[in-house]
Parts: sequence; structure tokens; C-alpha cells
Amino acid sequence: MGSTVVVLLFLIIGSQGNTSVTYHSLYQDAVGAYNQGRWFECYTWLTNALRDFHNYREEAAHCWLECQSKRGAVSLIDIDASNFLQPQYLDMASAKSECFHKCKVGKFPDRKELADEEAYVIDQRFEDRTVYDYLQLCAYKSEKFEDAMSAAHTYLAAHPGHDYMTSNVNFYRGLPEAQESHFYDREQLQFKTLFSKAVESYGQEDWLGAIRYMEESLQQYYGEVQKCLALCNAPLEPARLDRLLKMVSSAQTESDRKRILLGHWLQILECKENCRTKLDLFENGGYLKEHYNYLQFSYYKIDDIKRAAGCTGTYLYINPTDDTALSNKDYYSSRHQVIASDFNPRNDAVKYITEKTKDVTLLQITQHMLTQHSALKTSKQSLEHHHDDTMSPVPPEIFGQRTSAFLQELEEYSARIGVTELGNSDTLFGNHRIAVDDIINDDQCEKLMHLALVGAANGHLFKKTESRASSSTDSEKFDGLTVSQAAEMARQGLVPTELAQLFLEVSETGRAFLEKYLNLKITLMFQHTELLCRTALDKEQSDSRKIRQLDRSDNCFIQPDGSCLKRPSMQKYRDFTGLLYLNGDFEGGEFYFAHKNMSEQVALRPKCGRFVGFESDDDHGVRPVTSGRRCALATLYTFNPANQELEHAEAHTVLRSISTVRTSVVTSHDFQSLLDRRGAHVSLTEDDLSGAQRFAVDSFLTENQCHQLMKLANMGVTSEGYERSRNRLSPHTDFEHYIGMSMAIAAKLAAEYKVTSDAVKLYLSVSEDVMEMSRLFLTPNTPLYFSYTHLVCRTALNDKNLDRTDLSHPIHSDNCIIQPDNSCKRVRPAYTERDFSAILYLNDNFNGGDFFFTHQNMTVQSSLKPKCGRVVAFNASQYHGVRPVLAGQRCAVALWFTLDRDFEEPGHPAAWNVLRQLDSRAFGPDEHPHAEL
Repeated sequence: MGSTVVVLLFLIIGSQGNTSVTYHSLYQDAVGAYNQGRWFECYTWLTNALRDFHNYREEAAHCWLECQSKRGAVSLIDIDASNFLQPQYLDMASAKSECFHKCKVGKFPDRKELADEEAYVIDQRFEDRTVYDYLQLCAYKSEKFEDAMSAAHTYLAAHPGHDYMTSNVNFYRGLPEAQESHFYDREQLQFKTLFSKAVESYGQEDWLGAIRYMEESLQQYYGEVQKCLALCNAPLEPARLDRLLKMVSSAQTESDRKRILLGHWLQILECKENCRTKLDLFENGGYLKEHYNYLQFSYYKIDDIKRAAGCTGTYLYINPTDDTALSNKDYYSSRHQVIASDFNPRNDAVKYITEKTKDVTLLQITQHMLTQHSALKTSKQSLEHHHDDTMSPVPPEIFGQRTSAFLQELEEYSARIGVTELGNSDTLFGNHRIAVDDIINDDQCEKLMHLALVGAANGHLFKKTESRASSSTDSEKFDGLTVSQAAEMARQGLVPTELAQLFLEVSETGRAFLEKYLNLKITLMFQHTELLCRTALDKEQSDSRKIRQLDRSDNCFIQPDGSCLKRPSMQKYRDFTGLLYLNGDFEGGEFYFAHKNMSEQVALRPKCGRFVGFESDDDHGVRPVTSGRRCALATLYTFNPANQELEHAEAHTVLRSISTVRTSVVTSHDFQSLLDRRGAHVSLTEDDLSGAQRFAVDSFLTENQCHQLMKLANMGVTSEGYERSRNRLSPHTDFEHYIGMSMAIAAKLAAEYKVTSDAVKLYLSVSEDVMEMSRLFLTPNTPLYFSYTHLVCRTALNDKNLDRTDLSHPIHSDNCIIQPDNSCKRVRPAYTERDFSAILYLNDNFNGGDFFFTHQNMTVQSSLKPKCGRVVAFNASQYHGVRPVLAGQRCAVALWFTLDRDFEEPGHPAAWNVLRQLDSRAFGPDEHPHAEL
């Protein structure tokens, strides 16, 4: 124990003065400690991370400003709309970057930075204050209560109304150690505090105090703006600038060079716009106006008319048409002999507005030029790759804009799944083409190759597919396997179930990546999926280039003149193609795109994990395999739901049918005894609900008990349990009213005699039985604890609105945040402590409101209709949602459970304690106790 403390203290003290330890690495260490329950380490690392974050940004801003002030050493030009894309900008940028590097190394000689994509994600956690969410709990667990209170308040200041943080702050306020001074915003900038003091002094007619605070606040504000703008130079840091220069030097045309520079400028200018927006206290840039408005009147009240005139002139410089300011100007001019020059705006305001105007102008120009460039490039590519009027190219409106934010998001996504870009539309000479490596690993390739081999050996069991029948040549043997055939082989015991499951998962990986890369606004669906292999038959033909698969398109017949005639059977439903290669240990077999005259345009060598995606009407071919066996997962995609293949659904059904059923759990004595006591029975198994770790039980409550709980629910609070919304009653839809009641609220209402004790006892006892039943089925050897309990009702606002397309509760997971690529990150601010979920339904006298599970790609897996006494329980990570309540009111008890006792909901024992108090004594008028929760 002693040695651990010594080591920890050494790390704490060492990190404070060690410039090689960054807030990025400290944050990563802290999150690791948090996940392992090492609370004091978490608290220490986060405290040091925040210290380094603020110190580094302060020093980095100072370096940029220092370099900017050294005009002789850095720049001899002013950047404006006429020259910001000219070569001299890069010269200036290089000098500025070198200057910053020298300054930074002088301040942080040993600093080791993370890769851009990792650093960006962590920076966002500091910007959105997620770091304080972690800190408040780690501080509390470490008994650093004052830090816990300030951290919770700081997070809540940026996320007002946040559900559990609001509860946490209220909880902290009830601690004996709590003082009002402990609850403050640790990220509150000084100029905002000064402004508040100035307004307070103004209200008290303390004119000198108002002037002093306003002037100090104004100078602090300008200083903060300059620091924030300086940090927008981050794209000029040496590593990032080096990448930019390489991209510019490798650009093949002047148009490409400008496009690259425009993207670079867009990052900088959008950052600057965000700086001014987030630092302003008011909407529409009202901070400066209000500031000078307060100042002009305060100076007037102390009879300093010239300064009052100067502030009035500054106000009018910002807002020239303001009637009140114009009237004040006339007043000062006519009554106090003020000359025209006294109304000259202040220099700092002129500088601010001038720089802002220039940046806004450059941003508008950049956005406009980037849009024009993209449109021109798309138009030129369409002309270059257009084949014939018989073709129907993919409509452009289905693609989202490739903004800098999207490209950043795509880069993060690619890094997360580990892929490396090999080629794109520019280098592969066609619209919407992409090639990447490492989309799957060697082990997965090996397993799929084995699956293909077993499939080839049992090919006689299956009907030949169209692709297999049409693609073989005299020099190659061609065989393949579809997903449903692989599942059937697993059912027959010919291959392990995990291989068939891997086939399904890998095909989804390719589909999801292509959909993400293309930034599609609609879902890309499977039209045909097949594991295809070609085996060379004659080694002597290895030098032949004549024997090869003919140039082809996946949805048309190539004509002698190079045009492409749509195949009648395929005309409507093959839009994109994906090829995922499994090996490269063969000779020949290169994939290539073809010109209109059928000559090769660009070729790619297959290898394990290499994925190529393209429009299905692109001409392409395969060189002959002259030796060995070449395997790939070939997938055709469609945008038309009516034409998506059924094989994936069939494969999932077959694999579910061979999964192990939890018969031992369902027939266990404890589980069955609980059901018997409740008069309940298992109604839907894992197979029925199309997934593991989920089940449903019926008749868990009587009609009378359901009625009691519905009556209790309708004493609940609008939007209780969620962040409140000014625009709608439900947290998820504009078309429903929402009320909720936590266990703490129920006990409080009982203590105030607003609801009956019996109703709250029923709420408590039923919840405990649902948790025990869920434990016995889902995790029988591990204790469960309540994480949160919520009695909720959703009511349709208009029973006649039957054409709704929204959801009462959108597709989500209960313990992780669904990402744009449909993966799910179990990180804060998600309720990561939640492990299992259950819902107990109270009625069925309404329309709509069905509960459903989905696959990861958001397509529906299974669904069930609510009714009195029906319970559905499942792993909290599973994707699910609720269809719209079209008419009537839908009520249920929602429960979340955790395996970590540290996150146990305090409301249950507190509620039982309140009920015991109510049962143990009688009360006279106005003597009702209040719940001590």
C-alpha cells in the first residue's frame, strides 16, 4: 500500500512540471483509471490535464500572437480577397509556422503530441466540458467534495437542464460540506464576470463602478478574442502545414491546387467565426453594442460628455441605423457643444469590426469558390466518364456535401476502423470510386478463405448463381457461396457457425464503410452478396493476356462502340459495387477500370483486406488468374428497398435457429418460482425476438395493479427525467405529451399525501421483482442494482394524425452513443454504467407505440406490442426504439440496472424509508413529513 502511494505521488508531482506530459495523455490515463474505478488517480490526472490544457492554450496563443507581431520576420503582405490563394501565402505560412515552432519548443521542449485524429477527439472533450463530467464523479469518490461541486456546476453551466447532472448538483448541495461558494463555473471567463458586475453597478446607479468594470471587461474581451483567433492558426502547425504543402505540390492542376487551399482556408475561417460567436454574451454579436450603450449613458451621468459621445459614435459604427443611438448623438451635438470628431469610433472597436468584416468576406468567398469548384469538377468528370444516353447515373442529390467537418469525421471514422486510403475518385479516374486497405485483418481473411473452400467442396448442394454461371472461362474454375448458403452449411454442421456469422459481419463492414465514405443521404442496401473464388486451370497460360474476363459493367451490357446498354433484369436495382479481396498469393487476377474503348484505365492488385467500391455502371474487368486461387467478397448494392436481397435475413434466421436456447434458465427453480408468484410466464424467447440476451414475460401484473400504476404515473412531471425543451412537451417528438415519475418523486408525493403509500409500495415492489427476474435470466451469477427507475406515459396530442413518420423514441442504445457510422461508443455522456434494461407495460388501449429492436444498420429486427403486465428485458447496449403513439396514452415502467454498486440508484432505499416513516406514526393537520432523499 505504501509503495503504491509513493509511486502515485511521484507521478502526480512529476507530471506537474514535466513538459513531455500533455493534457491529451493525462486525459487518456484518467479515463482508463475511471473505467477501472481508480478514483483518486482519475481525479489527479484530470486536475493536471485541465491545468496543462489551459496553460498550453495560453502559451500557444501567445506564440501565434508573437509571430504575428513580427511582421518583418514573418510576412510582408496582408492577406485579403485578392491574394489569399496566391503562392506568397504559402511562403508567409511557412515562415509563421517556423516562428511558432521555435516559440513552442522554447516553452515546451519535450512535448510529445498525439496524432491529429486522436488529439482532435480529446480536444472536443475539453471544449464540450465532458472532462468535468468525469472529474465531478472522480472528485466525489476521492472525497474532494469542493472540486466535485465546482466540476458538476461547470458541466451543468454548459448543459443546462442535463438530467443526471442536475440531480448530482442537487445531491452535492445537500452534503454537509456544501457552501454556495463551491458552486461556480470554473470556465467562466473574467470579462463575463466583470460585465455582470458592471450591470449590477449600473442598476445601483454606481456610475463610476459601472464604467470601471465595463472598461475592464471590454479590454479583457478583446484580449480573449485575439487569443481565440490566434489558436485558429493550428492548421499552420509544422506537421499539418507539411501535409498541406505536399498536397499542393502534388496537385496535378491549378484547379486542384486551389481546391486544396480553399479547404485549408475554410478550416481557419470557420474557426474564427466560431470564436466570435461563442465569446459573445448575446445573440447576433450584441455584446459590443450593449457594452458601449451602457458606457455612453454612464459617462453622461458623470458629465463626461466627450467620452459619452465617443461611446455613442462607436455604438453607431457597429449599428449605424439604431434610432436611440442616433437620437443620443443629436442630443449630445446640440446641447453640449460636442464637435464631430468626438463621435469618432474607438480604435479597438474599429480594428475588431475591420478584422471581422475581412474574415466574414473571406469565408463567404471561400465557401462560394469551393461550391463552384466542386460543381465544375463534378460536371467535367461526368462528361469524361459519360458513356451513353442508355446509362442512368446515380443521382447527385443523394450525396451529402463533403464539407471540412464531414472530411474530418470521415478521417476519424477511417482511423477508428483501421483503414488506409489507397485511391479515390481523382486517382482512380471516375466518380465515386474508392480503394482502401486493411478493412479486415489476416485472421478474418483466412477464415473466409476456408469457408469458401468448404463451399466449393459442397457446391453440388446449391443451385448455381447467375454470377457463377456467367463468369467462368476455359482457363479458370469459378466457384462461390452466398450468405444463406453459408448459414445452411452451418446448420448442417459442415462449417462452424462463427464462420457463417463472420461472412455476414464482414459484408456489413464493407457496406457501412462505402455508405459512410460516399456520405449518402439514403441507405445503401444489399442486392446480392457472394464469396467468389477463381482458380487457374493451366499454368502454361501464365503469359497470356488474351484470355481474361471480358470488360463488363455490373448493371449493363457493354456494346462494341463502348456504350453500355442496361440489362432489363438489372436496370433498376444495381447502383454500387463493393469488392473485398481476401488474398494476394496468386499470379495474375488484377482488377482494373476500363476506358470507353475497353483499354485499361487503372489497375489494382488484390490483397487481404483491400476493398474497392464504385458505381455499378463503371466499366471494369479482371486479368486472368494464371496461377493459384483468387478469392473476394463481391457485393452489389441498391438504393431501392423493394429490390434488396432476402438472403441476409434468411441467413440470420438460420443462424438464430442453431443458437443455444436458455432452457436451463427458463426452467430454473428460482426463475420459475418468481414467475409463479406473479402468475406470469415467458411469452417471447431470444429466438422469437431475434437476438441474444433478451426475453419477454406476460401477466406480470393484474389489470388492477396496472390501473394503480397508471394513476400514479399521471401525477408525474412533464419531461421529468430528460432535459427540458422549450418547444415541445415530449423530449423526442413534437406530437406527444410526456410525463414521468422517478422513485424519488413518487416518495416525495407520498410524503406530501398527494399519492397513496400503497401505490408507491406497488411501484417499488414490482420494480424489485422485475430486476430479480432480469438478473436470473440475463446474468444469474451476478448481483444487479437499480441504476434508474422511471414511470412514464406518452400521450398523442392529436388522435387524428395517423400519418406520422416520426418515432415516439428514436432508435438508441441505453449505455452508449450511436455514431454516424452506426457503431456505438460506450463513453460519457452516455449512461455507461447501465448494463441491462427492462420495460414493464401497463396498458394497450392506444394506437401505435410498438417497441422494436433493430440491427446495427437500423433495420428492424423484431417488435412487440405493449399490454398490461408484459415485460421485455434485454442487454442495455442493444439498439431499440418506440413507434409513434398515434392515439391515446401509453404507460410503462422503464428500468435500468447496473452491475456496479457504486452507481446504485439512491431513490429505492430512500423511498422505502419514507414509507416506513409514514406507516410508523399518525400526523395532524399540516404535519406531513417531507421525503429526505
